[in-house]
Amino acid sequence: MYLYRMEVTIEGDRIPVIVAAENDQAAFSLVDVELEKYFLKPPEVDDATLYEKKRIHRGGGFVLPPKETG
Repeated sequence: MYLYRMEVTIEGDRIPVIVAAENDQAAFSLVDVELEKYFLKPPEVDDATLYEKKRIHRGGGFVLPPKETG
């Protein structure tokens, strides 16, 4: 099992998404599921990018960088 840190672009906004999955294909599918749970209406995702993938173990985690402003 892996922990994935991903980012999706929806209408120009970049949204971080963290999921736990067995493989990359399952992770991308879970991103869609989590977005459907979060938004009232399923959003149209312009882009999905995988940033980090780590094996799940006690004490593992990610640091989320501050949102870049332009």
